[in-house]
Parts: sequence; C-alpha cells; structure tokens
Amino acid sequence: MMLYTLLIVDDEASVVEGLAHTIPWQTIGIDEVRKAYSAFEALEILQTQPVDIMISDITMPRMNGLELIEITRSRWKKIKTILLSGYAEFAYAKEAITLGTYEYLLKPVSDEVVLEKVGGAVESLRQERESSETYNRAVQAFRANLPQIRGEFLNQLLQGMKSPKNVWAEKLELLEMKSAIGNQAALMLVRMEDRLTEMSPYDSSIMEYAIGNMADEIFGERFRLWRCRDIHGYLVFFVFVSDESADRMHPHGHAQENELKHLAAQLQMNVSRYLKGTISVLIGKRGFFPEDVRKLYQDSLFALRRHIGSHSDMFVYAEDEEELHPVRSLQKCYEPPLLPHLLESGSWLQIQEKFEQILKELSLAHSQSQEHVIEAFFYIYSSLSAYAHKNGRSLADIVGASLADVTGLSKCTTAATLGKWVGQVLPLLESSAEQATRSDRSAAVSRMKRFIRDHLSQDISLQAIADHMYMHPVHVSRLFKMETGSNVSDYVLRLKMEQAAELLADHSLKNFEIALKLGYHNPNYFIRVFKKYYSVTPQEYRNSLEAGKP
Repeated sequence: MMLYTLLIVDDEASVVEGLAHTIPWQTIGIDEVRKAYSAFEALEILQTQPVDIMISDITMPRMNGLELIEITRSRWKKIKTILLSGYAEFAYAKEAITLGTYEYLLKPVSDEVVLEKVGGAVESLRQERESSETYNRAVQAFRANLPQIRGEFLNQLLQGMKSPKNVWAEKLELLEMKSAIGNQAALMLVRMEDRLTEMSPYDSSIMEYAIGNMADEIFGERFRLWRCRDIHGYLVFFVFVSDESADRMHPHGHAQENELKHLAAQLQMNVSRYLKGTISVLIGKRGFFPEDVRKLYQDSLFALRRHIGSHSDMFVYAEDEEELHPVRSLQKCYEPPLLPHLLESGSWLQIQEKFEQILKELSLAHSQSQEHVIEAFFYIYSSLSAYAHKNGRSLADIVGASLADVTGLSKCTTAATLGKWVGQVLPLLESSAEQATRSDRSAAVSRMKRFIRDHLSQDISLQAIADHMYMHPVHVSRLFKMETGSNVSDYVLRLKMEQAAELLADHSLKNFEIALKLGYHNPNYFIRVFKKYYSVTPQEYRNSLEAGKP
C-alpha cells in the first residue's frame, strides 16, 4: 500500500496541533504529518521534504494561503492542496478553484469532513500514480531491460549474494523467475576463445548476444535457459528442464543427460560454423535454485581450470565427478557485500556483521587450518589499509602502531587471536570515522552560521544558504538540524530577535529602521514576530529598558 505525507499550514498553533494529533490519518493512508506555522515555513518544508497533500489556512500574515497555493502549484504540480478558512466569501472560493485547489473547506469543519476530503485526495493521488505516464514508461523500460536486469541479478547470485527466502521470492517474481525456486538446474559455462577474445568491447557484446540467442534456439524445445556474463567474461547458463520435457523424462534420467550433452556440443559446433569462433563448454553439476548457485559456480570454475585450463575448443561434462577439491576455500570473505565496499560506505553495523560471519566460518569450518586464518587476516588487513589510505592516513595512524604491526603474524595464529585483533581494531576505526564526520559536519554548519550572521539584514532563504554552500537545500536543512538540534528558520529568527533586542536599546533608531536592518520590509509584521517571540511589543520592550535604568 502506498503511503502519503500531509502538510498542515496555519498561523494558529492550536489549529495545526489539533488537526495533526486528533484525526486518525493512518486510516486513509497518511503515514506522516508535517506542521508549519507560516507560509514561509511551509515553503521551507516543501523545498526540503516530500509532501503529497497540503491543508492551508487562507488568512496568514505576510503571505496568505492563496499566495502559498499559487507558488505550490507552480513548483510542485502533483501536490493536492486543500484550503481551510473562516471566510465564506465567494471570491476566495473562486480564486482557489482558479489556482487548482483540490478542496475548499469553511471553518468550523468537523474532523470527519476533513478526513473524508483528505481521503479523497489520497485516492485521487493513488489513481493518478497508477495511471501516470511516468509509471507506464518506467514499466515499459523495465520490461525492455528485463534480460539485462535478470543477468545482473544472476551475477549477484554467482558472487554469493544472500537474502531471506521471502526476499528471494519477491525478487524472482519481479524478474519473472519465480517458477525456478526449489527446482534443479545444471550450470553450463561457455568461454569465448581465440579471435573472439580479440574483439572490441562492442563486437564482443554482439557476439555474446548472438551466442545466447543461438543457445536459446538449440535448447529451447527441451530446456529453459537463463544466462548472464560473469566477472571473468564467461557466459553462464542456468539450464532447467522445461515443463513439457519434465512430463516426458525423469529429471535424473540418462536420456536427459545425453540430450543435454548433445545440445551443448551442437552449440559449440554452430558457433564455429556460423559465427566463425571458438568456444569451450563445461556442463557442471546440478543443484537447487537459488540456494546452490554459488557452490555450483565455484565447482564449475574449478572443473574448468582443471580439465580445460589454457586449451581451447574443449567440451567437458562434469556432472558425474566426485568432490574435486577436498580443501574448501573461504566463502564469507568474498561474498557480497565485500568488506572494502562496506568500509567505503561507512556501514558499521554491516561491517561488524561481516567480521562476525568471517570469524564464524573460520571457527566452524577451518579451525585447524592456519592457512585459512592467515588468508582471512590478510584479506581484512589489506581492506583496512586500503580504507585508511583512501582517507589520507596510514592504518597505524588510526589504530596505533602495535595493532598495525604484522611482524611475526602473532595476530593470526588462530581464529580466536584474529577475532581478538578485530575486536580491538574495529572500534578504533569507527571512532575515527565518526570523529572525522563530526569535524566536517561542524565545519560546514559553522560556515552556514557565519553566512547567516553576515546576511542577517536580508531575507535569508534556505536556497541562498544552499547556493553558498554548494549543497542541495535538503542536505543543508538536515545537516543543520543534525548538528544544532534546531531548524535553520528557528536559528535565523533567534539571531534576528536577539539583534532586535540590542538595537532597541538605541533610542536614536526608530522601530521601522530596526525592522529594515533585520530584513523585515513590513514594520507591522516585525512587531508581530517580536511580540510572538518576547511576549511584548518592541515599544513595550524599549519602555522596560528605560524603566530599568538607574
């Protein structure tokens, strides 16, 4: 179910709070309600945060609801707007209709009516999204690129990508591959050789496409093929028995095995005859899709190295072979997401999980093999060193000389000692990264504050600050709130009010002059803002200063 965001705008806080907290918005698909107490605050929210529906009062100081609606309709055309007002004049309703307002409600209005009207806006948005040209174009683009997207997904499986079963089901259904879940498949490797390896990337891609289409034609009547190109440049085919063939032959029958060999040999021959190229073909063991994909692929690569090696124009059927390599390689180090990528992204929880997976595999499967422990150590050590160097530092600078010292390899004598070393290094890395982030964030916010102070006499906007910082307004807003705990608008207001209080002590300045110095071109609006902030008017504040003099 699609969820939506509502923005409520009114200069009366009680109206905003009442609508936001007393109406069960979640019942109509509203999952988040944002609040603004002026049109300008509403515009700041619209610039920095997603909004689907906006309820706005008409009568607000400095910029009224109709002006806000006009700006909203020009910049964010898909937002549904609802005007809420105590004025029943027809002129307001007429102008609201002209501006494309979704609804016009007169105060007082019941919660039920508000909920009904907003619910109608939600339904209208839902229908528009379902039938929008953008959505349809996206679907068409997805369909057109489905083979490529499917190939990328299959390549992730080859590299060991893991997901819960329900996630597998969703992804495979989206890729129109759900029927394969739990079924057996043979894995076939095709290696292009000789002149095919000397082609340009463009010609090579055309040749891969031609070989794939040729395989689909040859295997099509008996088998179902899904294919991708792996990181070595091999074509990898997942070979499933088609539904029609499954009815005619047993999945493990010799007839099927012989036919698979025959068709693979025919593919090799047709590539030579029609494409004037040479390929080697290896058919590996069967396994269940998708859980056995990684092992099938690794076993097939091993068989290709062992039986074909540097030779060309070879055909190998490895289905009946016994276990080829009794010493198993480490898996968790090389399954995505890879440790170097996690370090670059700063995903510390995932980094911790990755270390735990590596250490668990060492303890359970390779506890007696120091070679595996050393392999894991150097994989981790090289990843951490590369991370440090990309951040302009040495590993010793971050974790200390003793932890970075590999003399004697005392840190990787056993899985336990490696685990202890990781437990010491990881907190230091995370602390260093967090400190660097805080330092950069603090420096950026300091620049923002300096810009605001230097331009306090102007009508400072979030966009102006963003332009000065060469950032997006959304990032400016979030960064400032993260570092200071307050919004940019609140900080600007505080500085202006504090400066206003200082200027009021100078009796040579008139109230309107102070207003202009602070960027308020409407003195009456300045008086209202000052009173709302200090609970007294500027003149009353000035009088209190005079009364307090000795």
